Amino acid sequence: MKSAPHILLIEDNTLDTTLIERELRAASIPFRLTRIESETQLRRELMIDKPDLILSDHNLPSFDGFAALRIVRQDHPKLPFIFVSGSNDQEMIVDMFERGATDYVFKRDLSDLRRAVNRALGDEPESPSGQSQPTGTLAKSNPMATGYLVICPRCLKVWDEHGQRTRLEEYLSNHTESFVARQVCLQCGNSRQTN
Repeated sequence: MKSAPHILLIEDNTLDTTLIERELRAASIPFRLTRIESETQLRRELMIDKPDLILSDHNLPSFDGFAALRIVRQDHPKLPFIFVSGSNDQEMIVDMFERGATDYVFKRDLSDLRRAVNRALGDEPESPSGQSQPTGTLAKSNPMATGYLVICPRCLKVWDEHGQRTRLEEYLSNHTESFVARQVCLQCGNSRQTN
């Protein structure tokens, strides 16, 4: 990173804000952080001092992370938006990605924040196969193992561990321990190599 990126944090909890800042500093990520809690503040920041990256909690008392994502995507479809949430509900995580989130980090696994932020800012290289590596719950695991649901960041489709398109409800009913990963699907990976 050439200069410290402006990170906009949508978070109402002071302790969580401190933990996120501490994790970014421990990972030697330079940044300038602005914390907000409301829709009005978000709209003002997007107009006055557009961030390089947004980190957002999912639930705030007066503001919803999905509402924030919708507002951002209206005028800034490519602006990196990472949910940093205390919820690990898999259907909600899939919904986050399908609505256009760049990534997801579980608050209990804040060590995954470094990789998610670096990748969102273009500082995390893709693997030799051209596929981005998963973050969140799967950062330490094989994303194509049984029980892992993969969301392709290019086509935004959900793929099962065999690389096949599947309905989320059907998949989750047959897999009691499912975890979500973001990884380029085989079709998008192959089309990139041929372009």
